[in-house]
Amino acid sequence: MEKPPRKELLQEAKNHENRLVLHSEAVVKSVAFRSDNPAFNDFLNWVKSFLPFDKYQRFRQLIKTPYASLKVTSEIWTELERIFDGQNSFFNYEFTTTELQEDFMAYLKQIDDRNFFKTFGFDQLKYSINSVLVVDLPAEPEDTRLEPFYYFVSVDSIIDIKTDMKGEVKHIIFKLGENTIGAYCSEYYRVFDTTNDTLTLVSESEHGLGYCPASFFWDKDLRADNCYLKKSPLTDCLAQLDRYLALDTFKEHADLYAPFPIVVSMEKLCNYEGCQDGWINKEQRQYYNDTDYDIVYTPVKCPACEERELIGAGTNFEYPAPQATDSPDLSNPVEIVSADVKPLEYIQAKLADVSASIKSAVIGTGSKMINDQAINEMQVMGSFESRRNVLITIKESFERIHKFANDTVAKLRYADSFVGSTVYYGDEFYLKNLETLQEEYKMAKENGEPDEEIDAIYRQIIQTKYKGNKDKIKRAWILYNLNPMPHNSLEEAKELFDAGVVDRETFTIKARFNNFIARFEREQTNVIFFGEDANFDSRIDSIYSQLIIYANESEQLRTDA
Repeated sequence: MEKPPRKELLQEAKNHENRLVLHSEAVVKSVAFRSDNPAFNDFLNWVKSFLPFDKYQRFRQLIKTPYASLKVTSEIWTELERIFDGQNSFFNYEFTTTELQEDFMAYLKQIDDRNFFKTFGFDQLKYSINSVLVVDLPAEPEDTRLEPFYYFVSVDSIIDIKTDMKGEVKHIIFKLGENTIGAYCSEYYRVFDTTNDTLTLVSESEHGLGYCPASFFWDKDLRADNCYLKKSPLTDCLAQLDRYLALDTFKEHADLYAPFPIVVSMEKLCNYEGCQDGWINKEQRQYYNDTDYDIVYTPVKCPACEERELIGAGTNFEYPAPQATDSPDLSNPVEIVSADVKPLEYIQAKLADVSASIKSAVIGTGSKMINDQAINEMQVMGSFESRRNVLITIKESFERIHKFANDTVAKLRYADSFVGSTVYYGDEFYLKNLETLQEEYKMAKENGEPDEEIDAIYRQIIQTKYKGNKDKIKRAWILYNLNPMPHNSLEEAKELFDAGVVDRETFTIKARFNNFIARFEREQTNVIFFGEDANFDSRIDSIYSQLIIYANESEQLRTDA
């Protein structure tokens, strides 16, 4: 406690995180350069080292929050979040009895396990790469069966942590509260009170795991000799992100003067009494009492000169008028000087290049290629594999820490009744944007591709269009399976009916599909919730049988009419 042996290593890890936070966290402050983040002060000192004093002061005025580099990193994090959208994900937990398995699944749902890693877990990737996940127990269990829970401990809350050669945590001492610390090892949970700078043991309990219930969130070390400092996906690009932020602020400076022309004209002599360089001294009386006063002069703009000011924004630069016949040519007494476009274009192009370089380095080579229809198939596949490989690398690290959390909770809750688990985020990710998928869907229909190919593209469209909204995805997929002719327009369906390819019942359901679904949901319930306990095929068959009844009723009404 007095002399933590790994204090310098932990501080180095915190400094690393500060730089990551600088470019990833959406901070909104009225005065941007008064930041609580030491990394931002280091950034300003770097800029100060190569800018003249007056330019540096302008730089401080122009830099605003959220910092411009967030535009780049936001796109990167959005891409990496695809790891949670694997189409072939698989989670399985084995116990000695089915009852215990069901109880564990219910408990994971109770503690919101999946969402925890998708939200809090992903935040660690963005802001707190060196954090440690701790699986803990409540101080006073409310049930006969233990209810373990887990949380992340930030590196600045860690007092000491020890690992073995493999990087597995052997013990961790960390701040639990203002006056409490936790000391967890391979045998015990220990909690101490630190009031008045004295250590008092509050609780001690044996967990029986045989290992410390803590693990580093991330498993990729920045250096082989330091397992406390982890390598973030952004680590290699931190210098580029600094340059991007500086360059974007330079662009803001250029934008200040670029729209306003400089008007160069000959100096006009002013005949207004007392005018000197466009100003006159206005006489005023400054009274001390009712009768005594002093004469003071206050500079104000000359009325005559003020009338000659520029119409609109800009800067006026005057040069002395010629005084002799051999003076320079007077044919162009007024000239308008606009900003040079080339430097402005250079800054824009440079920003785009730096941004593209960072994204390519982090999320895969040619991250935009796959959505470009003008390139060849080999380039598309190469881009696809590059992005996919990055996602697989990230998701494997999430699988490891997710499995550690689940396994530790299961062992604490069920002891030897827990057999093992499989935590697999999947390796099939939809990497194309909605516009590209819709174009592929259109082309597949026009080219007469097999229905299974068209189905596969349409499913990607649903997953991409409603990403993050599970209910929307579920509903769209149910309706797709209920629609008897999902890939045909109503006009196409009518042509097939007239040609005798489809029967009237199928055509009626197609033609009045939305009305029939609305009626079913009025009479029954939302299709999402109908028959939730049954398997998917049985649910579709049950709903479709009701649509057939509606179609027959509609046909009967038509016949009677």
